[in-house]
Amino acid sequence: MTERKCAYCRQPYQVADQSLPNAAKDYSPFCSKRCADTDLMHWLKGEYVIGGTGALAAEAQEEEGIAPPTDLSSPFDDKDAV
Repeated sequence: MTERKCAYCRQPYQVADQSLPNAAKDYSPFCSKRCADTDLMHWLKGEYVIGGTGALAAEAQEEEGIAPPTDLSSPFDDKDAV
């Protein structure tokens, strides 16, 4: 068994060996269903936010009259591709 720390409560927990026939359910990276559900509720309520500009930011700029960037070319050449 491997010991890890829960992504929500930071408590150490043992990861069950899934090769065993009666292994406990795995809620990785959380220690339990409770921590997994609590973390999910924070996402659903909008309490966690991933930074960056997305479609909503582009729509807000259009409403304010700011033109979107016209040059969408890549700085990488095809010869650089593997």
